[in-house]
Formats: sequence, C-alpha cells, structure tokens
Amino acid sequence: MTNNTSKRFYVDTSLGQMHGQIYPNKGQTIVCLHPMPYSGRYYETFCKTLTETTSFSSLCLDMIGYGQSASINNPISIQDYARSVIEALDQLISDKFINKDISLLGFHTGSAIANEIAVMEPKMINKLIFVTYPYFEASDRKERLDSIGKTVLDENIESLRSMWDFSVANRAEGVLLDRALSNFIDQLQSTTKGWFGFDSMFNYPSEERLLLQKKPTLILNDQSSLTEPTSQANEVIQDSYYVELENTKGAIFELNTDQII
Repeated sequence: MTNNTSKRFYVDTSLGQMHGQIYPNKGQTIVCLHPMPYSGRYYETFCKTLTETTSFSSLCLDMIGYGQSASINNPISIQDYARSVIEALDQLISDKFINKDISLLGFHTGSAIANEIAVMEPKMINKLIFVTYPYFEASDRKERLDSIGKTVLDENIESLRSMWDFSVANRAEGVLLDRALSNFIDQLQSTTKGWFGFDSMFNYPSEERLLLQKKPTLILNDQSSLTEPTSQANEVIQDSYYVELENTKGAIFELNTDQII
C-alpha cells in the first residue's frame, strides 16, 4: 500500500497551467474531476481512503479557472475543460508521471467533463465512474441557465454569508471543520467567476453527448437533487452499471467513501 503522501504538480495546457495532486500507489490511476466551484481538494478524504485500502493511485486536477490552476475571464465549455484535461494527462503520461492505465471519476460537473473526455479521446481511458450526473434536456437547461446566481461582493461581510452557511455553518453532520473550511476557501477563490462551471454544464447537451461515449460506466446515485437526473442519464448511456447508494445525506466523499470504493 502507500504512505498516503501526495505530490503536487503543474502541467501546461493550451488554456494555461493546470494544478494537480497525486496520491501514488502501485495500481491503475483513478483521475478525479471535481464539481464546481470547488477544486481537486474536494476529493482529499476520498483519495486518502482509496489509496489506503486499495492498490489504486488517485490523481486530482483543478479545472482551469478553479483552485490553483490558471484563471479565466469568461466562461468556457465542457469541451474546453475536457480538452485541457486531455492535454494534461497526455503530458503526465509522456513524462511517465502516471502510467497509461487510467479511469475517470466525476461528480456533478466533473461527470460531464469525464463523459466528454471519453467522447473526444476514448483510447485514453478504461472506464468511467459517475457519482451522480446532472442530466438536463434543452428546455430545462435553458431555464437553469437563465437563473444562474452570480455572486456580487462588497465590503459588507454579509455578502459572504450564503457561501459560509452552505459550506461551513450548515455542513452535513460528520464533516470535519477543516474540510468545510477548505470548500469555503475554494468558493472564495472563484467568488465572482464560480458560476462559469454552471454555465458550461447548462450549455452541455448531455442528451446528445452521453450517447456518443461507449466506455463501461459505473453510475453511483445518491439521495439529492440529482437523484432523478442521474437515473435519467443511466437510461441514455449504452454500457452502464447502476448502483443506488444508501443512507446518504450530502458530503458523500467525506461520509460515504466506503460505498463509493
């Protein structure tokens, strides 16, 4: 097994430098693609547990515009995020930093990025793991796109209240304070641009793009606002294996790692 010490790195992409963190081990690599507006740190507890209890390595990337990766000034597409990840993985494989035996794990927007990578570069990956999938068809996407909230900051600390309450004050029971603070910091770093990821998701035609990838796909569904959309995504994917997680109450990568692994 591993001593659980992670290594940080930067790799160049056409959209700027991408930051990542690897938890090395002797087996194949699970590449974790985070939900937005967070960063690869979202998977810290999961990655440590994965490498402690299995022979897998795990790799977390900060999507362009989030975490410690290069910033962007305007929204980009799911295809753009996917292309930058492909470029990063190509370089990491070329440098022998990771081997070619990789699978992708996504959560929320990360699942859409994983799907698009499988469409664009199917030979790059073995399997996909979607821990929920935000499947919305055109009319629903349009409605959600029109209602995206864009954070406006001022000198009043109350402008941060909703983020603090969501990530820290009202966090799920059992989530440690330092992990909640890490999520809050991620939100702060992308405060006025955090909506970019939602813009890309609600512009992504999942009803078309899910049909185009043919990789074996494990779909893990939790009890959340994405329960029904995830079930709908499962109906579209050609080669899927569907599992419903039990007794989930949010923060599943902190509290339900045993069911995911």
